[in-house]
Amino acid sequence: MTKTRPSKFFVFLVALSSLAACSKTTTNISQSYRNPGFEETVFKNLLVIGVSENQEGRQAFEDAFAKAIADEGGGAQASWTLLPQNTQLEEEQIRAAIEAKNFDGVLITRLLSVDKDQDYVEPKAYNNPKTTYYSGGGYYGRGYYGGGYYGFYGTTYAKVHEPGYFETSTTLRLETSLYSLATDGLVWTGQSDTVDPESIPDARASMTAAVAKRLKEERLIP
Repeated sequence: MTKTRPSKFFVFLVALSSLAACSKTTTNISQSYRNPGFEETVFKNLLVIGVSENQEGRQAFEDAFAKAIADEGGGAQASWTLLPQNTQLEEEQIRAAIEAKNFDGVLITRLLSVDKDQDYVEPKAYNNPKTTYYSGGGYYGRGYYGGGYYGFYGTTYAKVHEPGYFETSTTLRLETSLYSLATDGLVWTGQSDTVDPESIPDARASMTAAVAKRLKEERLIP
């Protein structure tokens, strides 16, 4: 298994367009933690921050996350709409934006790793009988059973051989943490694994939808 360094965060998403996937992208929350000190806390106005040095990737991700939360009935706003600079956000800037919009929580997502797993699929062989049909002869006349003993033997003996091959899967692992702005305390954190994303928008949609759904299940958003 190989890993891509997470320091560039959404810069990696640009490379996802070259990935080939044969199944629908899935995201699962592999692990999570809920602070018991915030059992009755519900956030109605979240500030969404994607940790990224790539401004385009940050904007697209934050927009997707805000939409996913809205789709679950919550309220959220992308930080880039208030803090559009492409450099690291200073604490004073974030606090000013929070006070101006009266946010009650901040949701921060970062990339942890990009894992590539390679599995070997064993070679296999199986019968591939070739049934021959003759017009007017019927199935039992001169078809599969009617071509004599060797006709039957020959068609059932045919085999298809499939060579072994390596199958590679890519897992995009991100961490999302929710903080209460009333106490500056951690309320919830979780790791999401997105497997074999089909495209950049698909990866964003899958991950943000999965996390938003979990926040809803945890009753952290209305």
